[in-house]
Amino acid sequence: MSFADSLEKLVAPLDPARHESEIRKLRSCRSPSDLDRVAKDAGGWLSANPKEPRLKLVKHGSGTFLVVAYENGWSTRLAMEPFSAR
Repeated sequence: MSFADSLEKLVAPLDPARHESEIRKLRSCRSPSDLDRVAKDAGGWLSANPKEPRLKLVKHGSGTFLVVAYENGWSTRLAMEPFSAR
């Protein structure tokens, strides 16, 4: 599967109206290393607005990326997709 296909699968569960800026940030990535950079920069926060729920990109050691929503100290997985190094 291509990087673009995997990225679209990662973005698909997100609400386009509610998560427009987060989706834009993810779609600006062109490779797994770009996703890795986003996951490391600023703690992986995708949401610039501190209002909860906030979205965060997390990288699992296996190369799988997760988008989680944090609210009231709890996280909920919204999306998950494996990416192989390309």
